[in-house]
Amino acid sequence: MQRRDMLALSGAAALLFGGGRAQAQPGANGTMEAKVVRVYATPDGGSRVEDLVISPNAQPIPVTSMTASVYRGTGATAPDWHNTPRKQFALNMNGALEVELTDGTRRRIGSDLVFLEDTSGKGHVTRALGPITNVFIQVPDDFDVVAWAQGA
Repeated sequence: MQRRDMLALSGAAALLFGGGRAQAQPGANGTMEAKVVRVYATPDGGSRVEDLVISPNAQPIPVTSMTASVYRGTGATAPDWHNTPRKQFALNMNGALEVELTDGTRRRIGSDLVFLEDTSGKGHVTRALGPITNVFIQVPDDFDVVAWAQGA
């Protein structure tokens, strides 16, 4: 990974998790809303995705570690169902991917803030849609992204 990519990753992490706010998206009433895409396991072992609106009262997140990965190429030759190894945020610094869930939903992920917490069950399939640079920001095992997003 090039030095400029690492600097960009560090800057994004500092902005998002050092008291800054995630990138805002226009809401239904025209106001700007910050969102996080949540990928989670269901009680029956499936996986689902939902969008959470981040409250202006959301506090800085306790980060335990950060890793960066670079993927080259496109697509997956066969479904590769896998779980996230731990609760973590994922940011695409460049590129896009598609995530497939057990209910057949396929979701394109670009510059979205994503929270992965499907540590059990069947998991999900990730397909790179070209070269991608990701940063993964790990949080404590007891971190509750829904409560955090609600500002609780």
